[in-house]
Amino acid sequence: MDLPIEVPLKRPVVVGDQTYDKLSFDEADLFAEIAYADLEASFSIPPSKVDATRVNLFWISHLASIPEAVAGKIKNSDLDAVNEAVETILKPMFEKGKGDEVGDDSGNEPPAK
Repeated sequence: MDLPIEVPLKRPVVVGDQTYDKLSFDEADLFAEIAYADLEASFSIPPSKVDATRVNLFWISHLASIPEAVAGKIKNSDLDAVNEAVETILKPMFEKGKGDEVGDDSGNEPPAK
């Protein structure tokens, strides 16, 4: 995967006097991972659709290094391309973390050969 991933916006976002016509997504830093853990702790039980939307907004904002006010104004016509970039970056990060949780000794892995 070549980083950063640039996504041109069909519908530029204007916040204040700044126009965002493309977003540049890069891997998460440690501050983002800590902030995500805090966000995750605030989820309702069971997690709701609002929680899922907050997660999407969080990762768009952090991976593109833009304020959530900007990420929140991304139009639906650009959302598929933006979400694809986010997923491309996050997928390896979350796959790497599978099974790393404390107490994850379920024994459900296939036996070693």
